[in-house]
Amino acid sequence: MTWTEERLGGEGYENPRRAAEELTTLERTLGPEAARRIHEAALRSSEPDEVVAAFDRIQEGLGGLPPAALSRLLDWLPAVFLASSFAPRLLANRPALLGWLAGSRTLTREKSRERYRREALARVRRVDTASMEGLQRCLRRYKYRELLRIMVRDAALWAPVAELGREQAALAEALIRAALSWAERALQAKYGTPETPGFCVLGLGKLGGEDLNFSSDVDLIYLYRADGHTSGGKAGALSNAQYATRLAETVTQALSKVTAEGFCYRVDLNLRPQGRAGAMVISLASALAYYETFGRTWERAALLKARPVAGDEALAEELLGELGPFLWRRSLDLSAVDGLRELKAQIDLRGKASAEDVKLGPGGIREVEFFVNALQLLQGGKDATLREHRTMKALRRLERAGFVSGPDADALEEAYFFLRRVENRLQMVEERQTQTLPTGERERRRLARTLGLPDWEDLRAELARHRGFVQEAFNTLLGQTARDEVPDEPLLALAMDPDLPQREREEALRSRGFEDPERALAELERMARVRNSPFADGGSAVQSVRLLSELAQTPDPDQALLHFSDFLARLRQPEGYLRLLTSMPRASRRLFNLFGQSDYLSRIFLRHPELLDALVQAQFDEANKSPEQIRQELATRLARYTDPEARHSEMPRFKNEELLRIGLNDISGDLSVPQVASQLSAMADAVLDECLFLALEEQRERYGLPLDAHGQREGLVVIAMGKLGGYELGYHSDLDLIFVYSGDGQEDTSGGSRGTITHHEYFAKVVQRLMTLLTVQLREGHLYKIDARLRPSGNQGALVVSLDALREHHQKRARLWERQALIKARPAAGDATRFDALREKVLIPLVYERPLPPDAAMEIDRLRTRMERELAQENAWQLNPKLGQGGLVDVEFTVQYLQLLHGREHPQVRETNTLLALEALRLEGCISPADADTLRQGYLFLRRVENRLRLVHASSLAHMPTHGRPLALLARRLGVLGPEPGETFLAGYRASAVRVRDVYARVLRARP
Repeated sequence: MTWTEERLGGEGYENPRRAAEELTTLERTLGPEAARRIHEAALRSSEPDEVVAAFDRIQEGLGGLPPAALSRLLDWLPAVFLASSFAPRLLANRPALLGWLAGSRTLTREKSRERYRREALARVRRVDTASMEGLQRCLRRYKYRELLRIMVRDAALWAPVAELGREQAALAEALIRAALSWAERALQAKYGTPETPGFCVLGLGKLGGEDLNFSSDVDLIYLYRADGHTSGGKAGALSNAQYATRLAETVTQALSKVTAEGFCYRVDLNLRPQGRAGAMVISLASALAYYETFGRTWERAALLKARPVAGDEALAEELLGELGPFLWRRSLDLSAVDGLRELKAQIDLRGKASAEDVKLGPGGIREVEFFVNALQLLQGGKDATLREHRTMKALRRLERAGFVSGPDADALEEAYFFLRRVENRLQMVEERQTQTLPTGERERRRLARTLGLPDWEDLRAELARHRGFVQEAFNTLLGQTARDEVPDEPLLALAMDPDLPQREREEALRSRGFEDPERALAELERMARVRNSPFADGGSAVQSVRLLSELAQTPDPDQALLHFSDFLARLRQPEGYLRLLTSMPRASRRLFNLFGQSDYLSRIFLRHPELLDALVQAQFDEANKSPEQIRQELATRLARYTDPEARHSEMPRFKNEELLRIGLNDISGDLSVPQVASQLSAMADAVLDECLFLALEEQRERYGLPLDAHGQREGLVVIAMGKLGGYELGYHSDLDLIFVYSGDGQEDTSGGSRGTITHHEYFAKVVQRLMTLLTVQLREGHLYKIDARLRPSGNQGALVVSLDALREHHQKRARLWERQALIKARPAAGDATRFDALREKVLIPLVYERPLPPDAAMEIDRLRTRMERELAQENAWQLNPKLGQGGLVDVEFTVQYLQLLHGREHPQVRETNTLLALEALRLEGCISPADADTLRQGYLFLRRVENRLRLVHASSLAHMPTHGRPLALLARRLGVLGPEPGETFLAGYRASAVRVRDVYARVLRARP
C-alpha cells in the first residue's frame, strides 16, 4: 500500500508527512497487513499521529515476533498507546517485554497474590547481599514488566477495576516482601539475628485496602516485637531498634530510590505513630501505648485498612488484635463523632481547593471512602461483619446490615469504580501521581476516548452524574454538610496538603501573597512537627487553614508566619492556646496583626509567650491610660519586692508589657499618633521616677542627705528635653535629659555608711547611678538609652549642674540652637516644685523674654540645611522622614522658630508639644490656618511613618525605602491597599514633603 501525505492528511493526521514515512517503515518491517491494522487502529483513536509514532518507536522489537504473537499485540497495543505515552518509551527501552507480553497466559485473568510473591522472591534470591544496585535493578525490572501487563488488562481488555486494584496491591506486596527478604539476609550476615525476633511491615491506605492505583504511594508502618540485641555477626551486634531501623531504611531505599531503571513506589510513612515526628520503626509495646494514650479518630480510620504485607504476620495480627477495642467501640462514642465531623470538614476543605481532582474534589474517591469508613467506625463495634479493609466489600456489608440501601450502594459502587478507572487513566499517561482532570482540549478528548466515550462533554456529564450522587451521600452523612463551615481558602488548602508536590504547594502560597513560598512551606513543615498542633499529622486541617488565612491577611504574611511558627514551637500545650484563639477572633487578629506588623514587638512577645494570657483576657484592651495610672501600676508592681535589684529587674518586664499594649493598640488604630507618643512618654516618666528613687535611696544610705543651711533637703530635677520633653516619644527613642540641682553644691552631705561628700558629688553619683539603672542590659533588655548632650557645654560639661550654672551658661555662652532646645524643657522626674521656680526664673527669661537675634531665622535655617545635607542621606533608594526634605524637622523647626519669635507677646504658645504649640500659634494669629493645617497633617503623617518603621525593626530605623517589596510592605502596614500600594504611598509621601517644605521655606527663608 502506498502511504501518501495527501491521503493521510485527508484522514485527520496532523503531520501526514511524518506519518507516511512511519507507516512505510512499519510496512517494510512488519508487513502490509500489520501496517494496515496499525493505520486503522490509529484512525479509530483521537490521536492517530501518536499511535503510529509509538509503533514506529518499537518496530524493531515487533519485527522478530511470530505472526500470531504480533497479531495479539496489534489487538492490544493501540489502546495502550492512546492511554499512555509512558508505555512506548518502556517498550523501546526493553523490547524483550513485547515477546513476553504476547506469550502471557494471564492477561485475561487475575494473577494471584501467591504467584506475585513467588515470582518476586525468586528474582531476588540470587542477588548479592552486598549489591543494593542489583536489588533495585531486579525489583524495578519485575515491577515494570508486571505494570505493562496490568496496563494492557486495563486499557485494552477492560478488566474489572476491583481486579486491577487487587493486582496492583499484590504486586506492591510482592516487591516489599522481596526487598525485606534481601534486607534480612544482608543484615543478618553482618549483625546476626535478634534475640527476640519479629519484624513486620503493615500496609495501610490503598495498599492495605487491596485497591492500589496505577501510581500510588504505599502507606507503610514498620513494627518490631521487642527491645533487645542481635546475636552478632561479622560487623558486631545491634540493638533490636537499630536493627529494625536499618531493615526499614533498606526496604524504603530499595523501593523508592529513583534509578536509571525507574522506581518501585514512593513510600509514605506519615501514618505511623506520631507521624513525621515519630521514629521510623516502633516496638509493639510502644505502638500499643501510643494508640491507647494518643490515638485519634483519623488514626482509627487509617487502621481500618491495616494488614500485614511483609515479615512476621503473627506480630502484625497481634498488634491489630490488641487494637481491637481502640478501633471498634461497642457504644456510640461522641468524641469519635466529633472526630469524624472534623475529618469530614477536612475533606470538604480539600474539595474546595481541588474541584477538578477526581480523588480529593467534591464527590470524589475520598468522599466514597470516608462514607464507608465513617459508617464502619460508628457501627463496627456492634457488628463484627463490618470490619473489612476493602472499601467496596465493606460497602456491601453495610448494605446487608441495613445501613445503606441497595440502590444507594449500587450507585456508590458504580461511581467509585468509574472514578477509579478515570484515576488510573490519568496516571497511566506519564506514570505520574495525579488525579487532576486535564485542562487542554486535546488531553480532554484523549482521556474521553480512552474511557470509551465519544468526547469530553460526554465524559464531563458522566463525571457530574457520579460525583453528584457521591456528594449528596457525603453531605447527608453525620447530619449536615461541613462545606459552609470551612474557610473559603482553596489556595491555602492546597498549600496545607502534604500529598501534593512541593512545587504546587509553593505556587499556592505565592499566589496567596507569600513572597518567599519556599521559606513559608518550610515553616509549615516545622509547625507540622509540633505535637498536638492543628498543623501536625492528623491535626485539624480546617483550624490550620483558618489560622493560616489570618496570617495571610496581615501586611507581611511571611514575617507573620515566621513569628507564629516560633510562637507555636515555644508553647508547651499549643492546643489549649489555639483553642482560645479560635474562640476569640478579636484576640487572634490582634496577635497575628502584631506578627505581621512588628518584628520588634513580636520578638518581645515571643520571649514571653505567657503574655498571651494578657492578650486573651483583654488586659491590653485599655488603650489610653492616664500618666497617673501608668505610674500607679508600675509602683504597685514594684511594691511586691523589697530588694532594690529585684525592683529594678521588674521594670523592663513592665516596660515590655506596656510597649506591647501601646503597639497593639497603635497597630489596630485604637491609639492616634499623639496618643501613642503620650503613652510612650508617660511610661518613660514613670520608669525615670522609679529609677531615680532607687538611685537616691542608694546614695542616701551611703552619704546621707544633701541638706542646706536651714536643714532643708536640696533637690534634683530631671529635665526632659527633645521628644520626651514634648510628650512626643517614639518607639526606640533616646531620652534627652538635663540634670539640675538646687544650691551651690559646695556643702557636705549629712553622712552615711561611706562618710560625707559635697552636694555636687552627691548629685553626680545619683545621676551616674540613674543612668546605669536606665542603660544596663538585663535579661529582659535595657530600659532606655540616655542622651545628655543638651546639658551646658555638651559632652565637655559636667553631667549634673546647679541652677546658677545653667543660668550662667545660657546667658553668656549658649548658642541659638541651645535656646531653641530649651523650648522642650519640662520636669520628668525628681523635685517638680523646684522646676516651677526654675521655669519662671530661668527658662522663660532665657527662651522667650530676651530679644531674638535679627539673623535668627537664617541661623536656624543654616543648621537645618546642614542637618539635611550631612545627616539625612537621602537618595534614590531611601528617604529620611525625620531629617529629609519636608520631614519632621521642617515642621519642628518652623514651629519652634515661631515660638521664639512670638513667645514674648503670646505666652499661650510656650508649649513643649509641637502640635499644641502649633494650635496655639494658629489661635494667636501667628500662622495662617492653611499653613498650620499643612504642618499638622504633615507631622501626623510623618510620625505614623516613623512609628511603623520603628515597629518593624528592633532598632531605631531612620530611613524609608523607595522601591520594591520593602516599600510595598511599609505601605500595607500603613493601611494603603490596591494593586500598587508602594507607589500610591510614595506619591502621597512626596506630595506631603513638598507641602511641608513650602511652608518651612516661606517662614524661615523669607527675607525682609
